[in-house]
Amino acid sequence: MSEVPVLSLPNFEEKFVLETDASGTGMGAVLIQNGHPICYFSKQFCPKMLQASTYVRELCAITTAVKKWRTYLLESTFTIYTDQRSLRELMTQVIQTPEQQFYLAKLLGYSYEIVYKPGPQNRVADALSRVHCLVITVPHLDFITTFKQQLLDDTEFQQLLTKVQDKPEEHKEFDMIDGLLFYKGKLFIPPNSPLKQTLLEEFHSSVIGGHSGIHRTFGRLQENVFWQGMRGDVVQFVKSCSICQQTKPTNHLPYGLLQPLPVPIRVWEDVSLDFIVGLPSFQTHTAILVVVDRLSKAAHFGSLPTHFTATKVAELFAKMICKLHGMPRSIVSDRDPIFLSHFWQDLFRLSGTKLRMSTTYHPQSDGQTEIVNKMLQQYLRCFVHDKPKQWGRLLHWAEWHYNTAIHTSTGLSPY
Repeated sequence: MSEVPVLSLPNFEEKFVLETDASGTGMGAVLIQNGHPICYFSKQFCPKMLQASTYVRELCAITTAVKKWRTYLLESTFTIYTDQRSLRELMTQVIQTPEQQFYLAKLLGYSYEIVYKPGPQNRVADALSRVHCLVITVPHLDFITTFKQQLLDDTEFQQLLTKVQDKPEEHKEFDMIDGLLFYKGKLFIPPNSPLKQTLLEEFHSSVIGGHSGIHRTFGRLQENVFWQGMRGDVVQFVKSCSICQQTKPTNHLPYGLLQPLPVPIRVWEDVSLDFIVGLPSFQTHTAILVVVDRLSKAAHFGSLPTHFTATKVAELFAKMICKLHGMPRSIVSDRDPIFLSHFWQDLFRLSGTKLRMSTTYHPQSDGQTEIVNKMLQQYLRCFVHDKPKQWGRLLHWAEWHYNTAIHTSTGLSPY
C-alpha cells in the first residue's frame, strides 16, 4: 500500500477525495484522486477521545485529516467520505453541543461536501483506524528506499537491530516496522546517517521550516524522528546557517523589570495589534496589520495599502478577526494616529471593546506583538531578500508557519 505505482502524485487541477474512519481506539484517513491514493494517515486516540461518542470521534477524524493535508485541500473543493450517516447534515443542522462548535470551527475556510459511505465500502480508512503506527504520508518514497539501503551498509545499526530482534524485552522502547526501527513511535536515525542533514535542511531552511530558531526547529524534528544528540546537531546547524546570520537581529535581556499584562481567560477575547510599514510595494500594498491573541498566541496577518485610513483598518480587522472569532473584549496597541482617531475609538466603544494604549516611547507594553512583528519580518527577509517586492506572496505561508510552531511560553502550537 505504500510503494509505487500505488501512490500517485497530486494534480491540483483535479478534485481531491478524503476518506476517513474512526474506530474505538484510533482514526485512519486516505487522500485519493481519480481512484489512486496519494497519502495515508493513521493516529491513535488520546485517553479523552477514547471516552468520547462515536459521532465526536468521527468528527475528530475528519478535522484531523483536513488539518494534516491542508496544503492539498486549501483553495479547492473536495469530497469527504465517512461512515457516520449523521455527519452528512453537518453544515445544515443546528449546532447544539460545544464539541460540534469546536470541530466545525476547524473546517471554516474550506470548500467541501460530506458524503455518507457505508462501513463495508470504506475499507481502507477502516483498516488504517485499527493499525497505529507511523505512516509516511509523502507522495514519493524514493528517499525511504535510499534510507533502507544506507541502513543495510551501517554495521552499528545492524548490530542494534539484531539486539532488538533477539532480546525485545530489553529494548521495549524500540519497534521494528518494515525494516525500519522506531524509538517511542518515532523513526530512528543512526548517528552517521546522511539523512540527518537532509532532515535538518527540510525542517529549518525550507518554506515550511521558515528559518526558525533552535527551539522551534528542534520541536518540529522531535515530533517525527529521533537520533542521539539531535538537539546538539540542531544547535550547530542553526548557528551555522548563513541566511540566519545575515538576516536575524541580536537578542538580549530587556532593560529593567517589566510588569506583565493580566493573563486572558478565553481565546480571542483579548488581542493586541500593530503595523509593519515601509515595505516595498506589492500590488500597491506596503503595510501589514498584525493581530495576536494574547492567550493562545495565534496570529493573523493582513496587507494594507500605503495610505490606509482608520476605516480601511477597521474593515480589514472585521474580515480577519471579527468574522472568525467575534468582537474582542480588549485591544492592546500603541498610540498610532489610527488608534487615536475618533472613528476608531467610537467604533469599539459602541462594540463594548476596551482599548488599552501603551505608554509613549515604551513599546515593551505591547511586546508580544513586537516579537511577532520581528518574526514576520525575519521570515519574509529570509525568503524574499533578493526579490523584496514579492513579500505578499508569502504572507499566508508566514501565518501558517507561525501558528503551527511550538510557542516557548505555552509549550504548544496555536493550531
